[in-house]
Amino acid sequence: MRAIPVLALAAATACSRSAPPSVQAHEPDPVRITQFYASPPNPHQGEKALVCYGVQNASEVWIDPPVERLWPAVARCFDLVPTKPEKLTLKAVGGGKQVSQTIEIVPGPPAVKLLEVSINKQTAAPGDEIMVCYKARNVVDATVAWGKSTVRNPAYGCVTDRPRHTTTYTVTVQGAGGDSDVERVTATIP
Repeated sequence: MRAIPVLALAAATACSRSAPPSVQAHEPDPVRITQFYASPPNPHQGEKALVCYGVQNASEVWIDPPVERLWPAVARCFDLVPTKPEKLTLKAVGGGKQVSQTIEIVPGPPAVKLLEVSINKQTAAPGDEIMVCYKARNVVDATVAWGKSTVRNPAYGCVTDRPRHTTTYTVTVQGAGGDSDVERVTATIP
């Protein structure tokens, strides 16, 4: 039998062992803004928008210009009533890095609203005079419609009719932003 030199045996044994895993520095997950939006982005003047944000791996968050106290969160919302166009920038810091995202909230014209629709008689005889009136705010156009008749921009918000059968009157007001409000009243003719 042939002798194996000790040096060769030591080298073979050293090669058969697993090498220790290399030590790699683990970088922290990057800071991210997962969401940042306003709903609606164009609220009616004087009405609120819901501003929502979400971040990952952030140690600090803020909005410039400041409008609300913020903290790192996966999802969080708050109300904002803008009085003028607002450009908001969300900034998040984490792992020594900073990210940012910007949104714009632009208030639109005030909302149109029917405050009251009234009818002088809910039950009437055929040919009786029926008067339908309305009160509204922020109106740029108004119509009162029934059957095949329509009156646009009726004076003082009232119209009269002498129906021969049960009639439903539809009052529609429109605002500067294209929004509308609708109500109906019915005069029953037995």
